[in-house]
Amino acid sequence: MSPVKSKNSGNTADLPDANRTSNGMSADKNLAKPGKDVVYIDLDDEITSIIDKVENAKEKMVALVLPKRATVMQSIVNMRLLKRAADSAGRSAVLITSDSALSPLAGAAGLHIAKNLTSKPHIPPSPVPIHEGPGKPLSSAEAIAEEPEAEIDEGNAKIDYNHSIGELAAAAEVEEPETIPLDDVETGSAEVGGVTASAKAKAKAFKDKGLKVPNFDKFRLSLGMGIAGLVLFIVFLILALFVLPKATITLKTISLPVSASFNLTADGGAKTLDEAKGIIPAALQTKDQTATTAVNATGQQNNGDKASGSVTMSAQDCSAPFSTPDDVPAGTGLSHNSLTYITQAKTSFSISGAAGSCVNYSANSPTAIKAQTGGSKYNVGSTSFSVSGRPDVAASGSASGGTDNTATVLSQSDVDGAKQKITSADTDKFTKDWQKQLSDQGLYLITSTLKLSDPALTSSVPVGQPATNANVTVKITYTLLTLKNDDLRKAVADQMSKQIDTKKQKLSSDDVLKGLTVSVTSQEAPTKVTLALREDTTAVPIIDVAAVKKTAAGQKTGDIRSALGNLPGVKEVDVKLSPFWVSKTPKNAGKIHVVQQQVSSGNTSP
Repeated sequence: MSPVKSKNSGNTADLPDANRTSNGMSADKNLAKPGKDVVYIDLDDEITSIIDKVENAKEKMVALVLPKRATVMQSIVNMRLLKRAADSAGRSAVLITSDSALSPLAGAAGLHIAKNLTSKPHIPPSPVPIHEGPGKPLSSAEAIAEEPEAEIDEGNAKIDYNHSIGELAAAAEVEEPETIPLDDVETGSAEVGGVTASAKAKAKAFKDKGLKVPNFDKFRLSLGMGIAGLVLFIVFLILALFVLPKATITLKTISLPVSASFNLTADGGAKTLDEAKGIIPAALQTKDQTATTAVNATGQQNNGDKASGSVTMSAQDCSAPFSTPDDVPAGTGLSHNSLTYITQAKTSFSISGAAGSCVNYSANSPTAIKAQTGGSKYNVGSTSFSVSGRPDVAASGSASGGTDNTATVLSQSDVDGAKQKITSADTDKFTKDWQKQLSDQGLYLITSTLKLSDPALTSSVPVGQPATNANVTVKITYTLLTLKNDDLRKAVADQMSKQIDTKKQKLSSDDVLKGLTVSVTSQEAPTKVTLALREDTTAVPIIDVAAVKKTAAGQKTGDIRSALGNLPGVKEVDVKLSPFWVSKTPKNAGKIHVVQQQVSSGNTSP
């Protein structure tokens, strides 16, 4: 034995390079250090594919890593075929396996074996006949079965060359039907290396037949895939022929304009629609908007003492006949530089003299006055005053004793500012929300009748009272006249039906209120108005969808266009089939969708 170093593993292994002759003897030759190819055998690999891998290996030594339960190598015939092919290709095959059942077969075939890629390869002992007694030999399989746990001494794993290869192989086989010679011999030779010429010829004939072990796993897989493919194909045919095909037929019909104008009286006292009299029930809707806001008091009020004094009044009359001026009653206002004083007593006049053509009058006594509000600004020296409502009377005097004591009060302007803020910010939003609520209730709104009342204000603090802030509440009442959509829709539809032939045509819009305009011509009362109504829409031909589907079922595109293109009012027919392989419409009418599409026309007559 000479050591051979593995190129891939880097480990040194003792691998005998022995060339055996037909009589089982070996001859020593020069040993090289070949590289090693590692080939992993699949569970479903056949012996022919394994041989191909060995013959195609690039290196001289080929390590065949076997899977567990490698049935392909559990045949002495396959072992010998592998050995023969390896020798013919100049390769040294090593079986990498831990399956002890393969050792006797490998030993009989002369193949090296190792437990793993780093173990030392060896040729297991060749099985030899074991005798129980004279004339009763046991087969190698029986001998191994007798001692399944027997350890194999790798150091002494040698073939007994006193026996021929044929004898050893025959002893190791278990009901092996045929043997294959490892060397070519003449058919007529009696025995070579212990194997008869007839046995070798029989083995050669077996080899010439082309040994191939059927792979039933692949066969079952192929059969299963074929059945699955057939099922899928049948399912596809069902989908393609009965489920997926569908058709959309679009009928482009001529639409003609239709319009109607008429009047109705919306009356809150009416209970039902009276089309003969043109009366439709109406209802006056009301809702209050209430909003509260906080305002800061900005008014100023002087709560100090009021100034007081007296004035002397006089009058002059220059037109005859002369008469004494009327008395100035108590409580009359006197003004001086925008300051107001109030008289405290009645003032009477008498003649005091004449001046040319005029007569002068003077008060019988001075008149006491008092400032309208407290404050030192009302303190004035001798000055003249104007008498409210008496341009013929003059007054002069003075006032004193006014003091200052200013306080902040809620003024009228503060309240008015809060009212303006609330109405401008909230009215629009309140109106839109309310109108939407009414529309959702199925009511038609006559928006031109919407009215808002004057804001009513209340304050938490009376105007003129001391305060720093106050809450001001504004209340506005909204009113709006409404009609029931159902009543109005019926009245409009009846008027439009008079404009078309209902047996051949129908309105293109399902809701006649969409194109309706309503205006108020007069209003006799909050709940009674006269309305002018106008509806503009179009009319289209009536298409019998069921008949169209029946006509188109199972027909080609051209035949459908010819059959449906002659229907009254149909201008164009468009047919779309899907999927792309479908050439006819489905026979199932449920798979056909009919769409009616309007096309405007210049003709204004129905």
